[in-house]
Amino acid sequence: MAYYADIFQNNDFTGFTASIMEAVHIAIEKFWEQDVKLKIRAMNTFRELRDEKLIKGVDFFSSQIKVEQHKPVTIRLDSDFIENFFDITLDDESDTYKKKNFKLSSMSNLEIKILNSFCEFLYKKIKDILIPVSTVKLSDKSEKKLNILFYVVTKNLTGSNIMLTIPQDRVQLSELKKCESFYDEDFVNQSTFVRVQIGTSKIRLSELKNLEEGDIVLLEDSDIKKATLISGDFKKKFNIRPNPSLIINLGDDEEDTQEQQINQEVIMEKNLWDDIQVEINAEFAKVKMTIGELKQITKGQIVDLGSVFENELSLFVENKQVAKGELVIINDRYAVRLNEVMSSEVKKQMPEQKTQEIKKEPAKNPPPKQPQQTQARPQQPRPQQPQQTQKVQDEEFDYSDFEK
Repeated sequence: MAYYADIFQNNDFTGFTASIMEAVHIAIEKFWEQDVKLKIRAMNTFRELRDEKLIKGVDFFSSQIKVEQHKPVTIRLDSDFIENFFDITLDDESDTYKKKNFKLSSMSNLEIKILNSFCEFLYKKIKDILIPVSTVKLSDKSEKKLNILFYVVTKNLTGSNIMLTIPQDRVQLSELKKCESFYDEDFVNQSTFVRVQIGTSKIRLSELKNLEEGDIVLLEDSDIKKATLISGDFKKKFNIRPNPSLIINLGDDEEDTQEQQINQEVIMEKNLWDDIQVEINAEFAKVKMTIGELKQITKGQIVDLGSVFENELSLFVENKQVAKGELVIINDRYAVRLNEVMSSEVKKQMPEQKTQEIKKEPAKNPPPKQPQQTQARPQQPRPQQPQQTQKVQDEEFDYSDFEK
């Protein structure tokens, strides 16, 4: 709606729109014998229909339904609606009604008669929803119109428009219920979406680039008995009851694996950027809760984490999602076991780079034993290799993603 007239400000359209949508839907399906989907795109009180931006440049076939002792009801069908339903409904083997470069001005008398019949059929379906003419007297309000724009989608996914123009004094509406005051308890069953932050940590860019599925990211700034509720600019810490099933013990194998990863990071060629630390935080993306549940949380009620927040956990850096995973507990802190990592361009390019390096190795007369070849390779002079790796990392990884 482009502007709000009195009819919109003071009346409740909920019942009227539901009833007229059902009537129009039934009329289309019964007359054309086709399954369709229907929704209301717009409602307005424009005197000039072209003021509605959604139908600018759209051509309509217009049919006025005469009403005794009252103003007419106008039904408009756009060219896409007409072409589509003629193609579907009237098409035969000889393609008599198959439309190519369809134009409203080139319709036959038969086609016009069919369209007028449909409009009359449609009016009969909506007439019971409107205020009867016998109870309405002509007045200034009879000159005012309510325009309802419907969007119709057929089974072949073709979309089109129908516009109904009805005198406002025949539109049966109930007044909006207004109250002078209200209380929080009036909205306890209303739902809203919030975010829940479990904890944060600091991570180097070199570590961020090399995250892999199965890694565990420890949230150093976390408390297994507390979490943070976030809704817009509102933040509130609340008490939670940790789920014992989330507790894991790191075995020797996992400790060895972590130690190997640390050693590999030390050996890897790094530059100044790799040692920069950024903050990473773990959040449940969206949690649907009622206002009543939120109110209980803010009052200090202890919440069972497993019963309310069973959403996927995500890791964010500067509001950018970098990984997804599941929540675990290590000692007295939360951690995230990664199930999916959003790979950077560097990680995508590195395997290809290694393949190219192997191809450059001489293929003729290889040493007879593989271990000897592995030992001899580091002795070969390769002064350009570190510079090449450095260049790839600098060009492909976008450090500006994490600049404030």
